[in-house]
Amino acid sequence: MKIKQFVFNPFGVNCFVLSNSAGDAILIDPSASNPQEQQALSQYIAESGLTVRRVVNTHLHLDHVLGNAFAERTFGIKAEAHEEDNFLLDLQEEQSQMFGLPCSDPAPALGNFLAEGDIVEVPGIKLHVIHVAGHSPGGIAFYCENANDGETNTAANGAASESATDGIAADRAKSVPVLFPGDILFAGSMGRADLFGGDEESLISGIKNKLLTLPSETIVFPGHGPSTTIENERRYF
Repeated sequence: MKIKQFVFNPFGVNCFVLSNSAGDAILIDPSASNPQEQQALSQYIAESGLTVRRVVNTHLHLDHVLGNAFAERTFGIKAEAHEEDNFLLDLQEEQSQMFGLPCSDPAPALGNFLAEGDIVEVPGIKLHVIHVAGHSPGGIAFYCENANDGETNTAANGAASESATDGIAADRAKSVPVLFPGDILFAGSMGRADLFGGDEESLISGIKNKLLTLPSETIVFPGHGPSTTIENERRYF
């Protein structure tokens, strides 16, 4: 599995493109908020010869869905997320005012709901859905037990251009599990719980009981900020 990371919009959301050797791709949190970011994403996918098969959101706060409409128009795929976050799509204008983010291209309705235990899959890439409420009611993490299908993994930052890897050496991802927790878990911290439907107790409980029980070597690619590992994050909880 190849992992390509972009950092999009004023909130610095990490958008990930996961792809296999056949060119099938899964897009996590398409958060491109302007034409330059949209071009960077579509150009990478086109030049890499990829076909986007699934588009998924870790949650539906505005900063993570700013590119949903663009992704649907460009790749012909509706986004998927947890049903308990669906109400947030009706609050996009309110979120726009609250966060000071533009919302000129609102995210459309989801194509499918994801739940605990579901699997988002293309050949060679199997993402297990883990539901952890607290940052938002329907927050989900995507866990891949084996990120190695014979390709080199990369995790490069940048909306329009690549830069150096962001704290976790790319070659370490060849043979270890990976986790995409959105805003549930960050390097050295966790997501805020004071937003729409947030619950700090549920968030902490979910992190401890569902994420920190994953293998220590699991590389964590959060929704914002640098990568980390499950082993590193256990010291904070």
